[in-house]
Amino acid sequence: MAIVKMRKFRLLAFRDKKDELLRELMLLGCVEVGEPDDMIDDTSGALTGLVRRETSDAVSVRGDRMALESALEVLDKYAHVKTSLFAPRPTVNAEVFLDEGRLSDIMSVVKKINDTDEELRRLSSNENTMKNTVSSLLPWQSLDMDLGFTGTENYSVTLCIFPKSAKLNEANAALAQEVEEAELVPVNSDDSFQYASLVCHSSVQAQATECLRPFGFAAANVSGMKGTAVENIDSCREKLSQIQTQKDGLIARITELSSSRDDLKLGYDILGAKLDRALASERLLHTQDTVALVGWTTSPDEQALKNLLSKYECAWEFEDPVPEEYNKVPIKLKNNFLTRSLNMVTDMYSLPDYGNVDPNPLMAPFFILFYGIMMADMGYGILMMVISLIVCRKARPRGTMRNLFELMGWCGLATFVMGVLTGGFFGDLLDHIVPMLTGKEFVGFPSLFTPLNDTLMVLVGALVLGMIHIITGMIINFVHQTRTGHFWDALMDNGSWWLLFAGIALGALGKTWWVAIAGVVAIVATQGRTKPTIIGKIISGFAGLYDITSYFGDILSYSRLMALMLAGSVIAQVFNTLAAIPNKIYVFIPIFLIGHALNIGLNLLGCYVHDLRLQCLEYFGKFYVDGGRAFAPLSVKSKYADVKTNK
Repeated sequence: MAIVKMRKFRLLAFRDKKDELLRELMLLGCVEVGEPDDMIDDTSGALTGLVRRETSDAVSVRGDRMALESALEVLDKYAHVKTSLFAPRPTVNAEVFLDEGRLSDIMSVVKKINDTDEELRRLSSNENTMKNTVSSLLPWQSLDMDLGFTGTENYSVTLCIFPKSAKLNEANAALAQEVEEAELVPVNSDDSFQYASLVCHSSVQAQATECLRPFGFAAANVSGMKGTAVENIDSCREKLSQIQTQKDGLIARITELSSSRDDLKLGYDILGAKLDRALASERLLHTQDTVALVGWTTSPDEQALKNLLSKYECAWEFEDPVPEEYNKVPIKLKNNFLTRSLNMVTDMYSLPDYGNVDPNPLMAPFFILFYGIMMADMGYGILMMVISLIVCRKARPRGTMRNLFELMGWCGLATFVMGVLTGGFFGDLLDHIVPMLTGKEFVGFPSLFTPLNDTLMVLVGALVLGMIHIITGMIINFVHQTRTGHFWDALMDNGSWWLLFAGIALGALGKTWWVAIAGVVAIVATQGRTKPTIIGKIISGFAGLYDITSYFGDILSYSRLMALMLAGSVIAQVFNTLAAIPNKIYVFIPIFLIGHALNIGLNLLGCYVHDLRLQCLEYFGKFYVDGGRAFAPLSVKSKYADVKTNK
């Protein structure tokens, strides 16, 4: 597969048809609306007063969408509905999806929900205040005194709080020594504080409190309260009961409104589409009567776009991008049912430059094979394929999630095949469970090799695969450079290394080292060819020869194929052995399930990470030029529903 050819697209249409045209382009889903900066070449500034950027209601639409999202969160909080893990999204027609007439009713429900939630938050705030008040008054409930009472004309009463560690008898002694007519009366204590009342003459109150500060004195916050602590606690609890009744009523109201949940979800998607069109509209230029659009479309979709535009009174043109603007051209990869799952790998790394090659079909065989080698178990492979099939059929995931589960299915197939070759089925499960159930020894699956008994062979095979992988990357680079008119560069950059590799192989086999020497000479002679001086060419040539250490390091990296195959197999067998020790099936099953769940979980992630490293570092480094940006056409995108269009 290759990178889809892009066409630059310009359009001039009547302004009163703008909204209708944008809706049609969205349904077609093949036009990326670009920024208008390069739409016109106006070096004189003559058009500055004639054209301007189009406006839209994007701010208002975004606000409505945020309010709707908040309303859905409120419904999930107070009227949550459990859904099946694999429940598919409903399907709606494009006409329903683009019908904005129902938005008024939907936003009316949204306002009711959000207003009710705001009232609930206000009541919750009051509830927390009441609870804090009750908590602060509980230590004083044994005090039969009006909390608003602060003393008489001559004497003052102050409620005090001290840390648990404070010694009140020492505080009283300090008062008796430094302040006349003052006494600290203990009231209560808990795990954190001690509570007391300070009774003193009004004239020495400030002196008395200052005397108590070294003991951690703090005045209790009971200002504005009337009546005893018990009376205030009872009043607060009554208010709490009233607040709870009000909250229950508001929650019941939200529960009633939850019947509109599906409409709200549809409204969220409708507003999303409306927002996308509004943002696209802001990228247009307009005069009083016309709008102009510049963007990108794919070459295969060009005719469909022309058929659509022919229904309107408008003018358009298409042109191929020139090499100077390749860095601006969006990238769309042309994938089939096998290679599209690798999009998630390419997206995680970086899309290719427009003038480069699509890495997915070049990477797919190696990625899937390497993953299968590292997992190498029939049981694990079957599980991966079953999970992939169920999720893709039932839940119908989209985008990255679909790519993930499709890739899991392909890797599961490779894992199963490698399991057949190594004879692994959940490790050596049958070797333990068959004798346990039947009393007879299990003969075992026939196998080509086993990780534990043929470790050296597996290691050598992994390194050979690594060499093939790296040379394949060099071949891809050679072919691409040749196609773009740089045959001699391709020959010198890649052919000289192939000559050296072949020479090393011949020398290792005892044939001759002259081919290797020729390869060294070719590398030294060609790698510095771009330098302007003879000395520079020679130094760069010898420096290029040092890259042989990088090649050997890259090849050694493929030993991880053997390491992960061996680790997964050993861990599986260890759990099987532990489970079989009691020789009881009811003990074997839970240990088996827990152990293999951990093993397959670790291997699913570990194999993916190591496989990804081999592709992105060792493989891509030989041919891949990244830096592209994804093609993002104006299209139907939804979160809660699948939209059925005519395309």
